[in-house]
Amino acid sequence: MKQTGITAPEGFLAGGIACGIKKSGKPDLAVIYSEVPAVAAGVFTANQYKAAPIIVSMEQIKSKSCRAIISNAGNANCGTGKKGIEDAKLMVKTAAEVFNINSKQILVTSTGSIGKQLPMDKIVGGIKNLKATKDGGSDMAQAILTTDTRKKEIALDMGGYTIAGVAKGSGMIHPNMATMHCFITTDAKIEKSTLQKLLKKAVENSFNMITVDQCMSTNDCVFVLANGMSGVKPKENDFYTGLEKVCKYLAIEIARDGEGATQLIIVNVSGAKNEKEAKTAARAIAGSDLLKCAVYGKDYNLGRIYAAVGATSVKMDAGKIKADMKFGEKETIIICDLGAGYARAQAWGCDMTEGYVKINADYHT
Repeated sequence: MKQTGITAPEGFLAGGIACGIKKSGKPDLAVIYSEVPAVAAGVFTANQYKAAPIIVSMEQIKSKSCRAIISNAGNANCGTGKKGIEDAKLMVKTAAEVFNINSKQILVTSTGSIGKQLPMDKIVGGIKNLKATKDGGSDMAQAILTTDTRKKEIALDMGGYTIAGVAKGSGMIHPNMATMHCFITTDAKIEKSTLQKLLKKAVENSFNMITVDQCMSTNDCVFVLANGMSGVKPKENDFYTGLEKVCKYLAIEIARDGEGATQLIIVNVSGAKNEKEAKTAARAIAGSDLLKCAVYGKDYNLGRIYAAVGATSVKMDAGKIKADMKFGEKETIIICDLGAGYARAQAWGCDMTEGYVKINADYHT
């Protein structure tokens, strides 16, 4: 049976289990494993207050090759000082022993509540019981979730090779990454430097164009592992097209699954002076709390759009600017022509509801 998730590319295995981090008893420990060494690329949060596993993985990814990603949910291992770094390294060390690979070939991530030490006895025991299999992708996707309401997975057949991805994220979502993890696998043959360049560009056009609540997380990361097992070395442009498609799909699904959300907001900006200003305007509109509330109430209020754009430094012609709001059952399209040029951009967000307040008011309780 053809795999449809993170294990769809040749040579990738995955798994997820519950090791007791989450009080709910839901899965909270995951692994992605490559049967052969893969090149790795990564993009990390721009937040200055980075979590321990982010700091560790920023060093680990400098290795020439990577074999695995170990990830836990329910505890972010952030604000945990020196011990947090030691615990992230212990996760790496334990995974290296279990999967019989070099510890330098493992990336580590955590997501969940900030400021609490990891329950390392549960995590170490969990890693020792963790199995990576070809049909374990769905369990892996489930085990990285926090306030998400559903898994986010995709596999793209590129004709000779495959690009697959899995992501988590629902709150603390804002450009320059979010409280999100995204893991991408491919069996294409590609150089590490090229993979890093293409990933950075894809992230700029996808994950950095979504917002749920304008709160930037401490634990964001996007990783790509390419193990070359298909034997296909694709053209750079062709690979990028597939990579961006995977990233955009997962980014949109994160916005759609925003905490308490009932509507995906799609913002289309045109008439900008250049692409940079088009993106700035699109992000400003998508991130406007007043606009998000208007979408929730299906309040046709173009003033929310004009105010959001006007508060930025982008060039606009007040006499030519045009806007519209198109409400659907589950999606709302926001259109804004700045009247200042020909550049376009698209951003994604979600409405603001009582559900968002409830989730975050009760987050620790």
